[in-house]
Amino acid sequence: MQTNDLHFTVSENGVEDPNYHDSPAAPGTPGANQNWGRLSQSSHPFVIIFHLLFKSLALLMYLFGGWFSKSKNGGNHGANFIVVTVICIFLLSADFWTVKNVTGRLLVGLRWWNKVENDETRWIFESAKDRQINAFDKSVFWTVLYAAPVVWGVLAFFAILRLQFSWLIICATALALSGSNVYGYYKCSSEQKAKFEQYMQDGARAGTMAMFQNGATTVQNSVMGFVTRTAAGGGSQQQNQQPTSGTFT
Repeated sequence: MQTNDLHFTVSENGVEDPNYHDSPAAPGTPGANQNWGRLSQSSHPFVIIFHLLFKSLALLMYLFGGWFSKSKNGGNHGANFIVVTVICIFLLSADFWTVKNVTGRLLVGLRWWNKVENDETRWIFESAKDRQINAFDKSVFWTVLYAAPVVWGVLAFFAILRLQFSWLIICATALALSGSNVYGYYKCSSEQKAKFEQYMQDGARAGTMAMFQNGATTVQNSVMGFVTRTAAGGGSQQQNQQPTSGTFT
C-alpha cells in the first residue's frame, strides 16, 4: 500500500531506519533564494527560521520580561510574573514540538517519538537512509540544538547567584525540553554518536599523553637534580680531602 509517510524497519539494536516513499526534497539551487542572504545556502530556509524563532522569543521574553514583572519595591509583581512565565513556557513548548516533529525531520532526516503497546511505552529513534543532507542545514540544526541547553544552564546559574529562585521554573522547563531533544536526536544520529565517541577518545588520549609528558618531565627533573647534587657533593668532598702543605722548622 502506497503511503506518503515514513516506512519503518527495525534493526537489531532497536533503532528504526525509515525509508522515504515520497520523493526527497530537492536541494537548493544557486540563485533560487537570492534575497535570503546566508539562508540562501539552506534547502529549507523557512524551517531554519522556525528552528530559531521560538527559542529566540522565549529567551527574549525571559531576559526582558523581568522588567514588566518587577514591582515598585524591587520584587516580582505576582500577576505580571505569572504572565511572563506562562508565555515563556508556551514558547518553549512550541519550540520543543517544532524541533521534535518538523525541523529535525526536514533538516537532518531524523525523528524520535514513542508509542504505547500493551501498556508499555516504546521509544523509537529514526534515521533516514540514502538522503542527501544540506551541510548548512545540518550545521545550523546541531549548533542551535546543542547551544540551547547550554544557554539556559548559564541563565539558571545566574538566577541562583542572584537568589531569583522563582525564575528557575522557566530555566528548568527549558533545560528539560531542550535536553530531551538533544538526547533524542543524539540517539537517532549514528554520526553524532561517532563524533562524541571520537571526541571522548581524543580527550582521553590527550589526557594520557599530557600525564605521561608531565610524568616524564618530573622524572627528568628529579634525575637531573640528583645528578647535579651528587656532582656538587663529590666536588666538595674532593676539596675537603686535598692535603694542606706547610713548613716545619
